[in-house]
Amino acid sequence: MSDRAASLLAELESAVRGSHPDRAANAALEAFHEAVPLPEIVRTAGRAFASQYDGNAGAPRGLVALSSAVNLAPVMQPRFHPLPIVQAVSFVASEKKTERPAKSAAVVSGEVTHLGRSFLFAVRAGDRAEAESIFLGMLTEGRERKMAGDMLFRAAIEDMGEGGRKLLIAVKSWQLARSLGFKEARILLRPAIQYLVSGPRDRASYDAILAALGKQWVDLEALASGGRPLDDSARAKMHGIATAPDPSTGIAATLSLLREGYAAVSIAEGLAVEAAKRVLAAPGYDLDTARGLMFAHAARFVLTFSRTNERLYALFQAALRVRSPEPARTGSAMPTVSGEGEELCHLAGEFDARKSVEAVARTRAYLAHGYSPARLLDVLANYASRDSAVANGAINLIFADVCAAEFLASKAPEIPMALAKMIAASPKDQAAYEAWAVRLAR
Repeated sequence: MSDRAASLLAELESAVRGSHPDRAANAALEAFHEAVPLPEIVRTAGRAFASQYDGNAGAPRGLVALSSAVNLAPVMQPRFHPLPIVQAVSFVASEKKTERPAKSAAVVSGEVTHLGRSFLFAVRAGDRAEAESIFLGMLTEGRERKMAGDMLFRAAIEDMGEGGRKLLIAVKSWQLARSLGFKEARILLRPAIQYLVSGPRDRASYDAILAALGKQWVDLEALASGGRPLDDSARAKMHGIATAPDPSTGIAATLSLLREGYAAVSIAEGLAVEAAKRVLAAPGYDLDTARGLMFAHAARFVLTFSRTNERLYALFQAALRVRSPEPARTGSAMPTVSGEGEELCHLAGEFDARKSVEAVARTRAYLAHGYSPARLLDVLANYASRDSAVANGAINLIFADVCAAEFLASKAPEIPMALAKMIAASPKDQAAYEAWAVRLAR
């Protein structure tokens, strides 16, 4: 690495630590033009944020934004890869931090299975220092430890405080550490543990799940072995889960699909589609329904990541998080479809004009005509990355990542339609993007 590149990364770290978004974005852009690899830019920003994370300031959203920015790269043209990362860097710099880096946590060593059980006990007891030291002891520099991820997600699944935000924080923090090769993973994952233990708590739905499963003598191991994808019959039953009148009915309906041999991951995909329908039916830029889809996405990740029977708790929690009255049917007449490129230009114009109804209809028509999903995702990710992450709390970035992943898994048109709706309904603030545009195009 050149002296110039090292100097720019040092400037980036200083700007993030000092909460200077413009300086941080400028340093990130200059580092990109100095050919600094994007993962190094992300790692520097993430380390600076995580080492001074203020546990009293709420969820460590900056790490989620960085993770989502990295995750969007595969669906975007390479020349635009820096755009979501610069937005995320600006956002992490804007987040509240402590005046000085936190002291290093004590690290407990031992047999990993024993450490995992002890970690769960510490989280449940609200002992943050103990939970930190145990979990950090489960991590290995430069290598993914599946058992550590299993225990992190298991603890997060039990607690639906702030509508299940802890699971999203845990999943995205883990994905960020994975994308960076688990280098400095103890620094990057520490805020997720702090928030998991100290953030708002709500075990009511988890207790309801345990009670319902206990009454029916459920064999989780047998249920976890199902492998059938959803068919038309099962998709029709997803509606009953999502509109269940009470939690016990929703749990029972989910159990029924598992007992019929449908894969838990496929059911989670169906729940993501139901969540997307609620985003489409909600008025305006509705964050609660968007977070329902985010939770379903995080739950599906856990189901694909873990091989423990307890991973099914994520599915039941997702069913309860998405559960709500049947959404009103939405939509307008599909516009006349022209050429693929012209359709994407029209969609971009509808985003710029903040015409959410038209953007949703255009997205539906584009997919119905059989045009390229890859080109559509590129446009959606690009426009989600244009509005200021500082202004919208990085919701557009995170939601774009979630929707891209869920659409690639299920191919359900409701998911990119929901993303189009949120982009077009969000407050427009592209001043930073316009200031960066020329430098991004160099």
